[in-house]
Order: sequence, then structure tokens, then C-alpha cells
Amino acid sequence: MNPEEFFRKAGLKPRPLQLEAAKQLAEMIDTGSVGFQAPTGFGKTITVLAAISLADAFPVTWRVRTFDIAKRVSDDCALLGLPFFIGAGREKLCPLKTEYKNNTVYFCRYLKHKCSFFRELSKRVISREFFEDVFNYEDLSNKVEHIEVCPYYLQSFIDRKVFIVPYRFGLPLNVNLEVVDEAHNLVLDLQSFPEEKLREALAELDLKEPIEDLIGSTLVETAQMRLVELLEMGRRPLVAGSVLSLLQGAKFIWREEGVVNVLKFNPPRGRTIFVSATLEPLAKIFKIPVVKIPVERKPVAFILSWLTTRFRDFDAYMIKQYNDLIFLLRKNFERILVFATKRISRHLGADFVEGAPQDWKGVLILYSRGRKSEGVNIESEAVVIAGAPYLPPYVHVERIGITHDETVAVITIQNIGRAIRQPENNPLIVLADERYLKLKQFLSDYFHFVEVNDLQELDRLLKRKQYSSEVLREKF
Repeated sequence: MNPEEFFRKAGLKPRPLQLEAAKQLAEMIDTGSVGFQAPTGFGKTITVLAAISLADAFPVTWRVRTFDIAKRVSDDCALLGLPFFIGAGREKLCPLKTEYKNNTVYFCRYLKHKCSFFRELSKRVISREFFEDVFNYEDLSNKVEHIEVCPYYLQSFIDRKVFIVPYRFGLPLNVNLEVVDEAHNLVLDLQSFPEEKLREALAELDLKEPIEDLIGSTLVETAQMRLVELLEMGRRPLVAGSVLSLLQGAKFIWREEGVVNVLKFNPPRGRTIFVSATLEPLAKIFKIPVVKIPVERKPVAFILSWLTTRFRDFDAYMIKQYNDLIFLLRKNFERILVFATKRISRHLGADFVEGAPQDWKGVLILYSRGRKSEGVNIESEAVVIAGAPYLPPYVHVERIGITHDETVAVITIQNIGRAIRQPENNPLIVLADERYLKLKQFLSDYFHFVEVNDLQELDRLLKRKQYSSEVLREKF
């Protein structure tokens, strides 16, 4: 189906450049993996689906980081009349998850031959009609509630054009192509957990090695096999399974202020379309061609040159400076969205952290490298990046082909994009760290910049209403 017909059938009017992008992607899919970079709010999902339709490349796997993004993709599929299924991993679908709890993944992966639900699959003939009213993993779980059969492995029997699954979904599916949404996370997939849980895991596994030794892939593998041995013996460790799942496949592991941080590098699985608003680092690492839509709307961002969260400078005085900024913004705006790392966020005054009701007012903090910092629209009147979200210098991201400055640029663009997904969104944008002055070269395709040197100057701009993109854009 040609892209024009694809959009017409869905009752949609293509936005500028959507048809051209769909046609170009369709041509490039045949030659291998390709990237698609477009601004937030462009309509990347529908454009990619149109390209796949034109290339006759269905069925596909569509990998996402969060359920919110899965829901958004499924809504677009439903609008276009494309049969879809939202899948899930073992930890959500295993019938024995209440028994094995955090160890479910390891029992299912290594000991499934002992599971009656898995063995029952080979004895049953399941028709296509069985799945007609199944659209997601919850539907599937309810469907087999009174049948002794494994819903996780049953997912491979489902016939759909689009399978929407988590990044690390490992069940083989019969598809022609993979799509990775918010693909920058393939190289910036950061997770963390309290260091105390790592100590508990070591104790449960009867491992005497110091924590420093566990932060290494060889010992992680040893710990995993020890966990499987304990499961075979009938023991059920409480936290070891979840900790080892987080450590598995980690490219970098480090400790910081009582927290273990894990940065994973997820390579592509065959022919793939990588989708993001920021693909530069990933495209360089994987050496893929990119269909790039230029940014037509370049909002203005204030760089606050008197602030920084640089570790050696972030003292009591600097903490007060950041909270003075938040207080000033409270006087001028009802909804203020702040992105900060966990280290910084605990020092900032906020009404909500990592979540708020739909009608929220006040200050909402989201973790700048967290799962809620991307993929969905969060309307606000001001959006603040409270400190350039650098990884620690001993995390050598250059080993995978990117720089620390590039990681900050990607995270910053994605964070701000949460507040400007729609054309009518026009918040004040504040880059509250003087280090953004040196990062302008990485961000100049996305923003105009105005340097502000102290809180009094910012206050004057706000009082004069000289902060909107429309007003400031006249200077450029």
C-alpha cells in the first residue's frame, strides 16, 4: 500500500515531510538497518508504520522501554487498523511468579523443563481463533487462567502484524523486521538499585567475595549459576534474582552514594529501524544511514551561567541557588517540570517526584535518566534541566564510541521534548548549569540560546514577559 493510501485509509492528513520520509525509509529497509530521526511530535510512529506497509515488511517487532510508549504505539496501530499485540516478559506472565517471585526469570530460563505449564504447551493444539480477542499480555493471562499452559511461551503462537514488546524481551517471534523506539536508550539504558540489596544478594547466594568483585561480568555469571543451583535445591532467595537480572548484560557498573548504577548496551537484533529524536551517537556506533527530518521549530533555551551541579562545586551555597531558582519560577508559573539526577533531586524542593496527578500544579521532578523522562507528553509552563546530567567520569562511555558530552546532549533533548511534543506547547526552557555553554555545539540544531548571568537578570526577563520563544526568536 502506498503511503498516501495508508494515511487516507486511516482518515489522516499527512504532515509535511511524512510521506517523503515513509518512502525513503521503505527503500532503505531492503538494504539493511536504518535510522529515523525526527523532532518530538513529528508523528514518527505512523510514518514508520507507513514505511513498513509500503515495503510489505509486516510482521514486525516494536521494542519499547515503557508501557506508556507501548500504549501510544498500540493506539496508532488501532487507528490504522493494524492487528497488534502488547507482549510481556516472564516476570509478568509466569503462572508460578507468586511462588518464585524475583527468581521467576531464572527458573523459567534454566529450569523450564521442570515446569508443568511449559510442558503442557507441546500437548495442545491451539487455533488462531483462540487469540481473536487477545490484544495484550493481560488479555492472554486472563484467557488461560483456567488452563494449565504457559502464557509467556504461548505468545509465540500469536499471529499479529505488530508485536509491541519490552527492550529485553527474549522470546523468538516470527517477524521480518525490528523497530526500536526511543532508540538512543540502546546505548544509554541506565538502571540503579540500593547497594544494600547487592549485599543481601551476595549473602543469599553464600558468596563471600567483596562487592567490588561482583561488579564484573565473570562473577555475575558465577552468581547466576549459583542461583539456579539453589532453585533446584528448592531454596527461594528473596532479592538475588532481581539484582542479578539488573546486572546481567551490563556494560558498566559503578557505585555512587550508596547506589549501584548499571549502564547497559543493547546491540540490535538483525535488520532494524532505529527511531528517536536524537540518533547521532547511535548512528555513529552502529554505522547506519539515517533519514533525518530537520527541526523546524527551534525554541529558545536560557543557559544559567551561575549554576552548576559539578560534583566539587555542588555545596550548600549552590543548593540554595537552585532552590532560589525554583522559588522564583513558582511565583511566575503554575506547572514547573524539573529534570535532575537522583543525586541532585533529593536537595530540591518539589511537590511531586517521579509522578503526579493529571491536574497537577507546582513543581514536578523527574529523574533525568529515568524511565518516566521520555516518550510521553507532560504539559508544563516551564521546564528546567537542573544540572547537566553527566555520567561519572570513570564510566568510560568512549569504549562504546560516544563521549560524555554527547550523552548529556541526548538526555537533555529527550527531557525537554516531554514538554514540547505538541505545536501549542511553548514552555520556558531553562538549562540550569554553566556547562551547557560548552555543549551548545551539540544542541544548536535544536535550540537558540540566551545566556543569563544571575537570578536578578532572570527575574527581570520574567517580569517583562521577555521569555517566550516568540519574543526571543526575534533576536535571531
